[in-house]
Amino acid sequence: MAEKEETTDENLDQDGLVIQEFEHRVLVVVPPEGYREETMRYARSSLLGVHVGTTSVSTQSDEAIMGAYQDEFLVDGPLAGASMKDFAGVIFVDGGADSSIYSDAAAIQLAKDADADGKLIAAWGHSVEILVRAGVVKRRKITGAAHLRAEVGQAGGKFTGVECERDGHIVTARDDSAGFRLGKAMVQVIALP
Repeated sequence: MAEKEETTDENLDQDGLVIQEFEHRVLVVVPPEGYREETMRYARSSLLGVHVGTTSVSTQSDEAIMGAYQDEFLVDGPLAGASMKDFAGVIFVDGGADSSIYSDAAAIQLAKDADADGKLIAAWGHSVEILVRAGVVKRRKITGAAHLRAEVGQAGGKFTGVECERDGHIVTARDDSAGFRLGKAMVQVIALP
């Protein structure tokens, strides 16, 4: 029988849980309410499957935020002041048609910074609006919520309307039905040298 690996106090948090160490981490920007939990689960678990950790931020960081259906959780920190410096990419979580996070200056800046450094940018559904506002869709194939077709075109992008679209380091999905494909495409981007 194989010996069980011994865990030292340095590998445990204050609650006695093992601290996971990852070579890369991705920032997950979550709307303060009504976020789409199914696709967020696919995205995060796909990354964890290749040993890429996630850190979540939101405009509401002092109370639990509620998903569209049943999930609620505390994010790791506030969106204000978040930086791409220590992250390999950013995921913008869909929060329904009228989430205030789509016009949040900090979220838009994260998209700009990730694009400038060629880091993973992922968004689906309505959250693709952040990419449009950040100006990162120009000369790129993009999908997302159907009502964004004109906005993507006006920003210089090509709206394809397909279930999941990957153009370089940018991965977009039409809606929650593309969660598995979105996760797989993100892993492909993170795996690039």
